[in-house]
Amino acid sequence: MTHTGVEVTAELVRDLLRDQHPDLADRPVRLGARGWDNQLWRLGDDLAVRLPWATQSADELLRKEHTWLPVLAPRLPLPVPVPQRFGEPSPRFPHPWLVTTWVPGTAADRAPVTPTRATDAATTLATFLTALHQPAPYMRPLAGTAEDGCPTTSRDSPAISPH
Repeated sequence: MTHTGVEVTAELVRDLLRDQHPDLADRPVRLGARGWDNQLWRLGDDLAVRLPWATQSADELLRKEHTWLPVLAPRLPLPVPVPQRFGEPSPRFPHPWLVTTWVPGTAADRAPVTPTRATDAATTLATFLTALHQPAPYMRPLAGTAEDGCPTTSRDSPAISPH
């Protein structure tokens, strides 16, 4: 069940773009994927439109992506979708949405598994998680605050380094 109350279609995506990012509205639009929280619509060959649709927490998570993926992306050993534009809620679609870069490739659950690929995938994943699991960037919201979006029972937070 969706929480948007709006059917997301290619026409809606194009209308949102026309209203807020008209320079992108003439690009081809096609469905990329429907995930747990968001729908992903391909926008030409190099971009995607990410719209929350399925859960109440999707809006806040999307705002976090907009804030933190540009900061984290250069620190990661694999490409990740990086927000390029922000879409404001409107009467047509009452939720924020993003235009992000498109990362080409094959979804891991659709690629054949061989012993060599499994070893390579495990090594790649470990390298990615090691790069991601670093002290939070300076000035990030403290854990357990409204800005963090993750309620905790403790407000204790490790020291934050600007490096």
